[in-house]
Amino acid sequence: MPEKDENGISLDILKHVEDLSNEVNKLMASRAKAVFRRYPVTFALLILFGVTAVHEALKGLMKDFGLLDINPWYLFVAGLVILTITGTLYKKLDK
Repeated sequence: MPEKDENGISLDILKHVEDLSNEVNKLMASRAKAVFRRYPVTFALLILFGVTAVHEALKGLMKDFGLLDINPWYLFVAGLVILTITGTLYKKLDK
């Protein structure tokens, strides 16, 4: 039971913030859908640019740290292990 002050108002600040963010999300959901429908190519290009920028940045970081200088099979196996772990985690959290 959440604590309340003398006026009967809940003191659970995180609950209030969560409720406020849920209300904002509900209000903005209809507008966001309309914007995505009106400008699908623009958002697709922005998303493509963002994904490409992150990919290139990660590749640059791996080069700087020397991770791409090792045997490519090690990198391949590490990628498969990470994908397997995230897939398993996704299945468990989806239930």
